[in-house]
Amino acid sequence: MAGNTASRADSHSEEPVSALIAGTDIPAAPRFTDSLDTAAREPGLRKGERTRRRVLWATAMGLTQASYAALSMDHIAEIAEISRAALYQYVGSKDDAVRVVLTAFQSQTLVLVDRPGRQMQPYDRILRTNRYYIDYFAKNAVFMERVRELHNIMPEIIREKQRVNRLWAERVMAHAIRHRGTRLDRISLKLRVLALECMIDDVLRELYVIRNPDFDEAAKDPARLAEELTVIWFNALYQGEGKPRAV
Repeated sequence: MAGNTASRADSHSEEPVSALIAGTDIPAAPRFTDSLDTAAREPGLRKGERTRRRVLWATAMGLTQASYAALSMDHIAEIAEISRAALYQYVGSKDDAVRVVLTAFQSQTLVLVDRPGRQMQPYDRILRTNRYYIDYFAKNAVFMERVRELHNIMPEIIREKQRVNRLWAERVMAHAIRHRGTRLDRISLKLRVLALECMIDDVLRELYVIRNPDFDEAAKDPARLAEELTVIWFNALYQGEGKPRAV
């Protein structure tokens, strides 16, 4: 097709794909567009289901190339390499397509966080999770920003983000309750966890969306960034449970 849109053949990043984050045994985070592309290429799919998945992939690709306001059904159809008329057999509007894609993105954010064994010490468990999430955010920052942009237009997307954050917070709280050296009332613990979740998203947005030059050093050293954020998480949630190692 004509135009500057990416075809399926060249939709993947030219960066080498690694199973692990460099220098760690932590699985590398996926790009959301690659996950959708893989789903659309799954063997044995019926033609209609394959095309439906291809439309979702094309919508996600469109959101990486243009703002929500600039994205059009024509653009999605061009990327998917189907006609506009055929596109309407799978999604009723641009809003419908974007809503489905960003809801799926929120769900992936929750599911794909690597879960280490229970024997891991709290500090190392937090460090591992932060290292993964930094990699995930860096690769998918555009979708994080699209969710933020649509908070007025599609409030249900923000509600889904809040649901995902709430589920993740419940996991963190349950772990902290088991491993804290001193008791902390549930309201205080919940406020700390939610505040920390907001903090890490805002810090990563400064790095990977806004490109704040004050964070240049952190952007160049994600391992160090994960260490520093982990110290903050550890001290806020596990006070009295030993000292974090020096960083």
